Amino acid sequence: MRVLLTVLLCLCVFPGCGKSNDDESGSSEKGAALTVRKNDSTPAIRKILCLHGGGGNAKEFQGSSGIKSLREALGSDYELVFAQAPDGGLWMRDPPGGKKKPTTDPDWAAESVSILNSIVEEQGPFYGILGYSQGAAFIPVYLSRVPDGTFQMAAMFAGYLPTTHQGLISKIKAEAPFDNIPALVWLGVTDWIANDNLATSFKNPTLLLDSRAGHVVPSGSDTTFNRVVQVIKKATKDR
Repeated sequence: MRVLLTVLLCLCVFPGCGKSNDDESGSSEKGAALTVRKNDSTPAIRKILCLHGGGGNAKEFQGSSGIKSLREALGSDYELVFAQAPDGGLWMRDPPGGKKKPTTDPDWAAESVSILNSIVEEQGPFYGILGYSQGAAFIPVYLSRVPDGTFQMAAMFAGYLPTTHQGLISKIKAEAPFDNIPALVWLGVTDWIANDNLATSFKNPTLLLDSRAGHVVPSGSDTTFNRVVQVIKKATKDR
């Protein structure tokens, strides 16, 4: 009985008494887990998936003046990831019968959707999606195919709705406004291609019209550039 009391007293006064080597190993693992959680508290890099214009390519888009200005203004907290379209740089091929005979196939751009899906799966999560010209036009097409929350914001420069593809438009209309994702639609007043109809797919989008720009991605010399950067950085959902 005295022996038992002595053992119990040892355990109460010295909690570490009797620990095995396995317990010490477990303590080390807990310390490592704490370190991981501390690192995770560091602000994550915000990735933005970027879609070039029709007939262009990812490398040229990456080197354009507008993208260079945007990358510099956003800073090191953001990473721009550039996707490459198939079919000679087209996210959506033209209708076989010309633009006066729109396509009705809802899967007309399935290859482009698949390419972006692979990038999102392999390099995600993404903060936003950004597009220029046909790349901007493809953003509502892609948003209509992915789960809500895949992106936290969308930025579209010099874009339009792909009305020559009625199958894609039907899917856009069915899924819009894409869980009210914050959206930026930017246009230059001298642009002969873009159309503000792109804004109709979103709820309360920020629509910016630059008084001097044309069919471009806005750069540091454009009057609306600072506002563009502000909207991208401070995207919040309006519910």
